[in-house]
Amino acid sequence: MNKTVFSLIFLLAFFSLTGVEPDFYVWQRQHTPEMQSAVKDFYLKCSGKLYFLAGELENDGRIIRISPSKAVDFARAVPVVRIHVKNLEKTPEVLAEEIVKIYAPWKAANALQIDLDAPESRLDYYRTVMLELRKKLPGTELSATVLPCHLKHDRAFRELAGQCDFYVLQVHGLTRRNQIWSIYDHGEAVRAIMLAKSLKLPFKTALPLYCNQIGGQWVKPDFAKVNELAAFCSEVIGFRLGIPGDGSALDLETALQVCKGQGYAPKLETRWEQRTGGAWHLFIRNCGFFAERVTLSLDFKEPPMDMDTFNRARLNGKRNELTLILPPSGMEKPYLWVRTDDSEKPMITLKMRGGNKL
Repeated sequence: MNKTVFSLIFLLAFFSLTGVEPDFYVWQRQHTPEMQSAVKDFYLKCSGKLYFLAGELENDGRIIRISPSKAVDFARAVPVVRIHVKNLEKTPEVLAEEIVKIYAPWKAANALQIDLDAPESRLDYYRTVMLELRKKLPGTELSATVLPCHLKHDRAFRELAGQCDFYVLQVHGLTRRNQIWSIYDHGEAVRAIMLAKSLKLPFKTALPLYCNQIGGQWVKPDFAKVNELAAFCSEVIGFRLGIPGDGSALDLETALQVCKGQGYAPKLETRWEQRTGGAWHLFIRNCGFFAERVTLSLDFKEPPMDMDTFNRARLNGKRNELTLILPPSGMEKPYLWVRTDDSEKPMITLKMRGGNKL
């Protein structure tokens, strides 16, 4: 993309910032204590909404229903029904009726979103499903997720969007090209947003805040680029809300910064804690990275008497490098214990391989 287009993007971004708080998807089927804690924390700290996975219509015919937990604030909740593509073999009327049954426990939200990766040739079907839902759920806010390729079919897409209060443009998804996996294509995302803006129809943008592990490889988006896109979008929904213990999602503070286009600056924070007996424990807090394997160089001002590791961390043969798996974003763990001659706190410089001093 040339410099003129990028200049236009940033100019539009400057004028499109509205101060609207980002929303987030909650994509867990189980109401674990960790999930409910994350939901409560979001409601306490943010004014946006949460889009909850409320059910799935599977390809094998199974219908998964997920009732709302006690942590749900219906005034700030939108249930989402995920529909797998084999269900397009049903008539729109039958599919809409099944969706309404899943929606029943969530009716107090007075809002419903349909998540259907419809083939481009089936946008008319998608529109008819939304029309049936409009008939069955009068007065309910309806939205539908769409893909960048859908926007290219002007007539069919406008008719689909016309049955929705707004649509959600998904600019992420796990894809494989030339043996390389990816989650986010920045150039494609920018082009999709520019096209969506030109259509002048209400929409939100779903941003990727997660990663996948495939064959031991971390497949993740470039958050500097996602942050750029967020600054260009008026309203966004982050996919997905981080749950304590989930190493494949970002903590809330980092996710909010990215979704607001305020920058992505991950870091590791360290602290020492002395235990009974005089040994010092080194704690590392992950602020914005996934729970990846990293190597830190250790440079002690005075060589310690002894040291060893916790939580599957390993020292190299020279004992000047520490390899570990980071805790989930927003959490900390102890990884090293050190004993010094005088029991004074160790003086150490740590540096991430290929990065800056901590």
